[in-house]
Amino acid sequence: MNPYTAVGSIITGVVFLQGGMGLLSVLLPLRMQEAGFSTTEIGIMAAGFASGFFLGCFYAPRLIQRIGHIRAFACFATVLSTLTLALAIDTDLALWTSARLLSGVCFAGLLTISDSWISGETKPSVRGRVMSVYMIFYKSAQALGPLVFTFSAISGNWHFMLVSALFSLSLLPVASRQGGNPTPPIKETMNIRKVYRTTPLAVVGCMCLGMTNSPMNNLMAIYGVEIGLKVSGAVMLSAALQIGALALQWPMGWASDKRDRRKVMIFGMLMMALFSAIIAFMPTMPLWAYVILVGILGGFAMSIYPILLAHAGDYVSPKQMVPLCATLMLAFSVGMAIGPITGSFAMDVLGPQGLFIHTIFFCMVFVFFALYRMRKREARPTDERPAFVNMPASSTAISQLNPRAKAAKKITKRREND
Repeated sequence: MNPYTAVGSIITGVVFLQGGMGLLSVLLPLRMQEAGFSTTEIGIMAAGFASGFFLGCFYAPRLIQRIGHIRAFACFATVLSTLTLALAIDTDLALWTSARLLSGVCFAGLLTISDSWISGETKPSVRGRVMSVYMIFYKSAQALGPLVFTFSAISGNWHFMLVSALFSLSLLPVASRQGGNPTPPIKETMNIRKVYRTTPLAVVGCMCLGMTNSPMNNLMAIYGVEIGLKVSGAVMLSAALQIGALALQWPMGWASDKRDRRKVMIFGMLMMALFSAIIAFMPTMPLWAYVILVGILGGFAMSIYPILLAHAGDYVSPKQMVPLCATLMLAFSVGMAIGPITGSFAMDVLGPQGLFIHTIFFCMVFVFFALYRMRKREARPTDERPAFVNMPASSTAISQLNPRAKAAKKITKRREND
């Protein structure tokens, strides 16, 4: 079977899911701001979703192993759709935070299903190409969802109905697929202390990235409104973050294969800090300038995570690659859960530019720690390490899609047999 046909149904389902999630991630903060909630309260709501996502990374694989991909997908998507409609009941902080926490659990389960599904249905020889197609659709849907607000108001409840419909529609391609369930996901993680002893920079880097990327994804539209942009303009900033990621991930990955990956990541973080400073401290600019600057910022912000995974993979054995990546995803999730609270607090205290001052702070934490680590350990020579693989921060099961791990395991087995 054509490799793209084998995974077409789940990729189509993910497009519906990401379109709905992208729309919802902008709608909720804007609606809360319109209702008079503080930026810190908005951050608490966003942290609820990230905390649920963290919990889902632990418990979702168990349900999938027990009832299979298709039925688990149906369960998670149905609950997610229902929770979205519950958001229309009232703009209440406790209600929305609770609903978003449960939504995070469901979304982690859905991404675990999609990642392990694609892993189980594709051969290692074509996994890189399939992964590229998956990434393009994944990021494009995430960027296009919020653009609904460029031609509509944020008032009314029809947005919740639209998102609920998108989540429900994600069931169609999955439920109508011919054949049985793919191979269940492997529940493998490494002790976080062991991972830190092996590659300290990867653990600290994942947490720093979670602390920067999660607030930007959740609060960028709030920043746009607070500096005087219309809702349509603020939404364009959120979309620009994801579009920039599509543009810069492969050039950054290519550069990390040619030189010390730590230098490439330091460069990326310094660029994040630079463009954050430009956005925060420059006088008022036209919308097109904000869109370009935020797009470049998002391009660097979203391209460093897969380089961190590649860097960590340079220092472990092939059989450790899957549990290593799963553990680093959990470290990233911790940053995702804390970041919206600290980022929103910075905006309340320092004004809208606090979002970017918060980003600058954690970028520099990473830079100084990376420089410290470079004095402690030499880089692995480029001819002794596997090539970069673009891995999104989607679920712990995404590590099974890494062609490096699969190919390396085969090489190891061959060597043991010899």
